[in-house]
Amino acid sequence: MKLTVQDIYCRDLARANDWERYLVSLFAPATDRASLWAICAFNHEIAKIRETVSETMLGEIRLQWWREAIEGIYAGTPRDHQVVLALASAVERGDLPCGLFDTLIDARAKDLKDIPFKTIADYMEYLEQSSVPLHLLALRCLAVEQDAASECATKVGTAYALVGVLRSAPFFFRQNRIPFPKDLMDEHRITERALFGLRPFQELTNLVSVLAAKAETLLNDAKKISISRAARPAVLAAAQSSWHLARLKKAGYDPYDTRVSTSIPFHELRLAMKMFLGKWS
Repeated sequence: MKLTVQDIYCRDLARANDWERYLVSLFAPATDRASLWAICAFNHEIAKIRETVSETMLGEIRLQWWREAIEGIYAGTPRDHQVVLALASAVERGDLPCGLFDTLIDARAKDLKDIPFKTIADYMEYLEQSSVPLHLLALRCLAVEQDAASECATKVGTAYALVGVLRSAPFFFRQNRIPFPKDLMDEHRITERALFGLRPFQELTNLVSVLAAKAETLLNDAKKISISRAARPAVLAAAQSSWHLARLKKAGYDPYDTRVSTSIPFHELRLAMKMFLGKWS
């Protein structure tokens, strides 16, 4: 399939800003990659809003722009924007459901409020909403409609989002943001002041280890689900998550350890994904 200007724009945007998802896209059939890049580019556009606005209202305005842009795609009147036009083509090729895009935008709206989640259940629901739709959309791009594949993608997507938060915890702390649920913090007797002190401490590593265990359980459950070969590129984030969890464990679950934030070298990531494919049910 010949790439359009919009396809190339989204490919470059994904490669520069979401390296791991971009690399996973290379394991998909060449004919499906442009759609995956468009979805990845869309996710980048809405995910970066929290970091690029000075006021909550400005963020809400930008998210509303994207809500209307998605509506325009399904109405047959896409806006003249590189990512929107690429996404419109992906929607047409894969018959992608509008609701999944809405869920991603709703999740990013929660980012703007900077209000910690009260319970771990609410927290896990948010992680699912902010990540799983990307994997479900990828399945549709790959023409996979298995219930088993969707279940697997849900577990993998949630685990990947959780691991991402654990790896970037110090980034949140520096912004005076709390990336953990309040009930779990209370259980481990962690205060906001302690988190914003920007230093490791035992209670923090204990909490991180608990959340890491949840991610590992999700990944182990995902690997027990039999999926078709065609579905595998949509859930290869499981290999990436496992790699990062291993690094986190070696670091004693200290999110400040440089081994935790290190990106996976290209050759190691390729090897990890190939090995993971061989172990899948």
